[in-house]
Amino acid sequence: MKTTPAEIAALIGGELQGPAATVITGAMPLTLAGETDLSYLEKAANAAWTANRPAGCLIAPEDAKTALKGRAGAVIYVGSPKQAFARALFKFEKELNPLPGPGVHPSAVVDKSAKIGAGVHIGPHAVVEANAEIGDGAIISAGCYVGADSRIGASARLYPNVTVRERCVVGKNVILHPGAVIGSDGYGYINISGKHQKIPQVGRVIIEDDVEIGANSAIDRAALDATVIGAGSKLDNLVHIAHNVRVGKNCLIMAQAAIAGSTAIGNSVIIGGQAGISDHLNIGDSAIVMAKTGIMSDLAAGEVVFGHTGRPRSQAMKIEVILSKLPELYATVRKLKKKFLPE
Repeated sequence: MKTTPAEIAALIGGELQGPAATVITGAMPLTLAGETDLSYLEKAANAAWTANRPAGCLIAPEDAKTALKGRAGAVIYVGSPKQAFARALFKFEKELNPLPGPGVHPSAVVDKSAKIGAGVHIGPHAVVEANAEIGDGAIISAGCYVGADSRIGASARLYPNVTVRERCVVGKNVILHPGAVIGSDGYGYINISGKHQKIPQVGRVIIEDDVEIGANSAIDRAALDATVIGAGSKLDNLVHIAHNVRVGKNCLIMAQAAIAGSTAIGNSVIIGGQAGISDHLNIGDSAIVMAKTGIMSDLAAGEVVFGHTGRPRSQAMKIEVILSKLPELYATVRKLKKKFLPE
């Protein structure tokens, strides 16, 4: 991979200062960046420290021009360095990890009734069942399984060993990381004569456009209708979404979080790692559930909660502060008890 500050400036729409033809071969954080690396400075307040760093090309905020005026290496000034750096990384990623070319590997098993779009890649030992549809430019990597009557949208990418079971829908530009399972049976049982009997799960999963789902996450199919992940939502690794859950648009759900059946999550909700949300609840738009928080009742829009029982954040924080003072309080109580309640 080779590029120059001039090419990067043109790509991100920035103002270039210094050498335009330096060879840039990688991207690193400022503390590690060398003479052939691209890096970025997020805040102008740190510019003085940055001035002598050896990074070959630096993306910096526009208000850092005075502090970086004498810097020897290339500087590209932009309004939002972090966003511009991310755009540059897309270019690097395409060169470092080029997309596989179109075609069906000889070891793949594709049913004759399946509909395969233009430019689709189907890798080794992948399986595409009857009447499945694969949209244009989609990538079905090695070992993936696409069940009967399922639909994979255009430019979706299924990394190795992803399972999309029967009748499920995966939208355009969706990314499913290794081991993700879409459409596993919902956890539904009924007690008959003292034994747990399975309730058939005959619904499906709908993953809307531009969703990303992390490695080894599981999205259960609905019992009857559909489990839905809204457009633009991003799920981390090891997330579990139970049957009949509806996740809104542009939500962020972190690692090991779990949402129980038939709960409705609004738009732009953030759910921290290892949080647990009970069943049949409504979580309002833009609510924030902090890490390791348990939710057992509805949350209003914009509410921020923290703690094992999902108390309001301010109340939960006060409780945590008091808990940290318990040894001191206990010692005080013992002294008072000894003074005023002698044995």
